Amino acid sequence: MKKGIATKLLPLLAIVTLAGCMSTGPHLKSSNKESIAGMEVRAPYVNYTSYFGYVDDSVTPDGKIKGKPAYYLYAWVPAVIDEIGVSMISPAEATPAEGDFVQSTFEASLQSDPNKYFDTYITLDRLNIVDNAKINKGGKVLQALNYNDDTSELPANPSGSSYNSLLRQVSEVSSPTKALVRGVYRISFTSFRSAIEGSFEATIGTNVPGVKIAASLEELHELVNKEG
Repeated sequence: MKKGIATKLLPLLAIVTLAGCMSTGPHLKSSNKESIAGMEVRAPYVNYTSYFGYVDDSVTPDGKIKGKPAYYLYAWVPAVIDEIGVSMISPAEATPAEGDFVQSTFEASLQSDPNKYFDTYITLDRLNIVDNAKINKGGKVLQALNYNDDTSELPANPSGSSYNSLLRQVSEVSSPTKALVRGVYRISFTSFRSAIEGSFEATIGTNVPGVKIAASLEELHELVNKEG
């Protein structure tokens, strides 16, 4: 009898363990999902890159979106990919790891005032750069692909509001305007409603190797075209 119960419990325990493992790590998960033991579980992305920043009057933004200071990362996609995910949380929760992008003032500003946060907003744009040899020549936005202001998929901010942001852009190869094809993409981090002051943690997720991410077009050019 005990053996029979154990036999029935083992598959269930395996499923619960799998669900637990898949819920750890970055809050950002891919569009691939399954129903496991009555729960909807999203698979994590294969590759993650994070950006840690702190916004105040001393920080010069990369640009502006709807009149608000914005900060950019650039991604080089060498061939068609399935999707790209982006999330942004304020205040920052995690600790920067090796390979993450960390703003030069992040650590000092966070220690000075760790409780500041803001309502986040993210966008994903396609630039008109498809030649890897010309990335450092610059370009302009060819198409606005996606944006997000609020999501309940991420932890609420300290006020209890779901004002953090998450987007997933899934490639549709049959549609030229929705396919994530070779070229440069710009990810923008900003705010929507409030004044921008405080720390933030942004994460980019992809499933295909070869996608390169940098904080400027010049850095992206060097990263993509370096030998070896």
